[in-house]
Amino acid sequence: MLSKLLILLLLGFPAWAGQSSSPAAVDVAPEPSARFHAEWYPADSDVSYTEPPVTGAPYSATMITTIHFLMSRSGEAKEMHTRTLQARDWAGRTRTEEERSRIGEHGQTVAVHEVSVNDPVSHCSFRWEEPWAVKDAPIAIVTCLPRTLHYSNGTGPMAAMISGPKDEHSSGSEYHSEPLGRRLIEGVEAEGARRTTMRIDAGKPLKLMLEVWYSRDLHEMLVMKQIPDPGDKSGERTLPDFELVEIHRGEPDARLFYPPDGYLIKPGT
Repeated sequence: MLSKLLILLLLGFPAWAGQSSSPAAVDVAPEPSARFHAEWYPADSDVSYTEPPVTGAPYSATMITTIHFLMSRSGEAKEMHTRTLQARDWAGRTRTEEERSRIGEHGQTVAVHEVSVNDPVSHCSFRWEEPWAVKDAPIAIVTCLPRTLHYSNGTGPMAAMISGPKDEHSSGSEYHSEPLGRRLIEGVEAEGARRTTMRIDAGKPLKLMLEVWYSRDLHEMLVMKQIPDPGDKSGERTLPDFELVEIHRGEPDARLFYPPDGYLIKPGT
């Protein structure tokens, strides 16, 4: 998933847009338990700042990432697609699953999902793979923030979206930004913006066009990023396309946000 900061930078917005270090609230995790051990948590700190979680907007979906490239010998255009499963519950817990290939215990290739879970309620994150492909006992890695956190008073990326056409000049480059209005993407209303960059690279004019679409219904989530005109078509794009598909609104299964039974949970370093 593309970060808020990277999208803002790609669109030419200030890097500080949507961010603030001033505390908005203090959040304390529940008391340690059999599921969340006391030794997982570092000591509290007065400077433990983090962004507040997105709550009240549960969903599950699949993010399709498309990389475009040209075969060096034939010049044939190719595409490579990867799928990342995503889910978020009402309390703001998130889960992503990225496809991976592993060598199994008998030397065979096994398709696995690399799972990452962030639980803002407990202030802990987990990483594991399923199915477990090797002979050893399955392991999940846990990393926890202090039980007391100070939430920053930031705003989302849509706060920096432009309301009308805008032209800028900087360091030999020209930028044109324009809003794209609203559209439905997989049944979800989204608002878009386009950023066109023109500059001279190695004596040749270079044009890069980037479009991003965010959904207010999903609390300012990126639902599409695409490069409609890649400009220089001589090689692999440095920026892939993203599209959120198979969007389902509603509370995901609570079991998605904790390692499965039988996994040994070990603190990360």
